[in-house]
Amino acid sequence: MAEPKAINKYLLLHFIILLWGFTPVLGKLISLQALDLVFWRLTFSIISLYAYLRYKGVSLHITAKDFMHLMGWGAVVGLHWYFFYHAIKVSNVSIALAGFSTITLFASVLQPIMLKKKFFWGDALYGLIIVAGLLVILQFEKFYAAGILFGILAAITAAMFGIYNGKLIQKHEAGKITFYEFLGALLTISIFQGVVGELSNIQFPQSADLIYLLILSIFCTTLAFTLSVEILKKIDPLTVIITNNLEPIYGVVFSLLLFGESEMMSGGFYAGAAVLLFAVFTYPFFKRKFG
Repeated sequence: MAEPKAINKYLLLHFIILLWGFTPVLGKLISLQALDLVFWRLTFSIISLYAYLRYKGVSLHITAKDFMHLMGWGAVVGLHWYFFYHAIKVSNVSIALAGFSTITLFASVLQPIMLKKKFFWGDALYGLIIVAGLLVILQFEKFYAAGILFGILAAITAAMFGIYNGKLIQKHEAGKITFYEFLGALLTISIFQGVVGELSNIQFPQSADLIYLLILSIFCTTLAFTLSVEILKKIDPLTVIITNNLEPIYGVVFSLLLFGESEMMSGGFYAGAAVLLFAVFTYPFFKRKFG
């Protein structure tokens, strides 16, 4: 029987993923385009996180070297959120999450490289299965190819910082990592907005957008992201990322319940998605037996 502490850490992990599963729904409800949405998400998240850290008395003191390091990884976080929400805006929640479901593949390939661990041959096999599932989806949903592409880019960037945060948590507190990564992400998004000429045109979100953004920022970002970094002290990054494959399932269920027909896809989409889910849920058992 699992120890209570072991059960508690996995319950916490599923609570985090449940919060993340609601983020694509909020992304669709918010009328802002991806860059503006991420800009305000980060702004509100930084403010709420700073207030929390001050209240808890957590020091934000950091060396210049570590500051630049965390800001650099924050740029990856910013790219991830832009890719993710842009995928939703150019397609829909289901398509974006289908692309994002490749995170396990990229995590399994990147972890040996980033953390200098042995490469597992089965990762290549499962990579082919996942590619096959995506090809089936694209065969029937060619109109949404851009959504799949940006969903995959979101998966790559999420795998990168998800793995590396497991290393950072050994040196820094979770709140500190989150705060400086969010700052780096906001700087990156602001630079993008400046390049495309949108920085001077940003308007404060109104009415429903403001409410949805506050929920997204405080609960699904500040709370969930900080907890996700903290839990890396107890669970290895790849296990967290593999479990995170439940996020697309939660997201699709929430979106179908709220948006109905606009999220209904062709039979080919669900056939391809079934291949992806097969890969996602059999991979951990396959790697445990042969890895």
